[in-house]
Amino acid sequence: MTATRKWMALALASLFLLTLAACGGGTPQQQQEPNASTEAMIEAETANQPTEADNVEIPDGTPVEAAWIYVQGYEWGPGVPKLILELPQAPQSVTKDGALAVTAGVQRTVTEVGFSDSAGAYTDEPSNYVTMEMETTYQNSGSPFTYNAEIFMNQWSESYPVVASVVADGVTYVVNKDLIDARICPETEAFSNRGEYSGSYQNRMTKTMEDYTLRYAANAPEALLNDGVQNPLIIWLHGQGEGGTDVDIALIGNEVVALNREEIQSQFTTPGGANGAYVLAVQCETYWMDGGDGTNSGGDVMSRYTEILMDAIEDFVRNHADIDPNRIYLGGCSNGGYMTVNMLVTYPDYWAAAYPNCEAYAWAVFERDADGNYTRDENNGYVLTAERWMTDEKIQAIKDIPIWFVQARQDPVVNPMLFSMPTYRALLQAGAENAWYSMFDTVPGTDDPSAEYMAHFAWVYTFNNQVTGVQNRDAVREGPEDEIMGFVPDNNGGGAEKASDANGTYDNLFAWMNAQKKA
Repeated sequence: MTATRKWMALALASLFLLTLAACGGGTPQQQQEPNASTEAMIEAETANQPTEADNVEIPDGTPVEAAWIYVQGYEWGPGVPKLILELPQAPQSVTKDGALAVTAGVQRTVTEVGFSDSAGAYTDEPSNYVTMEMETTYQNSGSPFTYNAEIFMNQWSESYPVVASVVADGVTYVVNKDLIDARICPETEAFSNRGEYSGSYQNRMTKTMEDYTLRYAANAPEALLNDGVQNPLIIWLHGQGEGGTDVDIALIGNEVVALNREEIQSQFTTPGGANGAYVLAVQCETYWMDGGDGTNSGGDVMSRYTEILMDAIEDFVRNHADIDPNRIYLGGCSNGGYMTVNMLVTYPDYWAAAYPNCEAYAWAVFERDADGNYTRDENNGYVLTAERWMTDEKIQAIKDIPIWFVQARQDPVVNPMLFSMPTYRALLQAGAENAWYSMFDTVPGTDDPSAEYMAHFAWVYTFNNQVTGVQNRDAVREGPEDEIMGFVPDNNGGGAEKASDANGTYDNLFAWMNAQKKA
């Protein structure tokens, strides 16, 4: 057994990667079973759901006219930092003293109360809208999502009961309502360019024709619409938990809305035009790693959504004349990282650059039994074969695409030793000149500095614009053929060096991305 095969086998024995499902038809609920990485994902997805408060007492008072929850994207997913109350009339004063807020049965700490407009923006003038701001942390975020452990996806909670009270002009106003359908989320509302793309495609497993639909949401910055020039497009492909039929889940499940924030938008410049870039989030109904049976593969199949995703992207670009076809950047996390690499391999000439995060495109093929199901070893891990999935032909096809990998070394869901690390090393050994890798060790919180997220959440660094350093390319290219392969994890930017090309040296991932353009 070669050294590479040895450390790959050790990695598989020590960690059961991904939410790997058996093949052969049926529904995800029937086929997927808990395993080490599934348990890690469920633990992470449910970690910020605190114990419900006992015996919530509904205070006496005057009912409000209406109320809304204000939803915001955070590193861990969505939270509810505000309640907006519409009072029967506009009072002259409102106070935080005695304010109560219980969301989805959990007591919240009220940090501010003030007059606002109907969207929750504070105002100095008296108003019949009052906003209550609440402390929002990883452990107590008031998330309106419920993680469905049967299908491994986030969904809007079926109900979201709110009990709240506030004192204005000495009068106590009370809320006692289910507000799951009374949501305000300005960050997702900014992605107002929405639609879907449908078509009939051959299922690669059954060889039958099937109808598929992808949903999408894109921002529509007025400055870009009116600057008279073509502008860049950033595409994001969601992770396993954000599939389905509601693209808002894809937008805030991984904080994709951060791509529309000023810190990232300001990194993009266009000669003669405005600063900024279009952002397009695309959602599939199951998993990007679905090879045709509705389940999540091991990353060693071609996605059933390959052709329709390309058609959908081309259709979107074709119908938006102010998008520069030479500045299209593709990225995603986990399942979406797999799909990013899958699209690079399949359509290598289309992309200006790519930025896969914790990508799950397998290096080697996993063994299957006669029925097409993944086989297991004595440690319940999948069995590697000698067959490469990321073949030399694929490496040659993508080695000239500017690409920047992002991952954490301690990722318990997508083990980088079996996915991005050998792929990156092979790219360098094949002569890739504009390929970079930021390897972090763990993923501490920024929105909540006390939080320590599961190390799979490497996209947190990307969306916080904290991907600033890269690994030493020579060390990775020429390093020993062992489990670390010359990588040195670094939570301060992802590496000790800076990415550079013929156009310059870059302070962060998005500055580098901005400079990439197809010839």
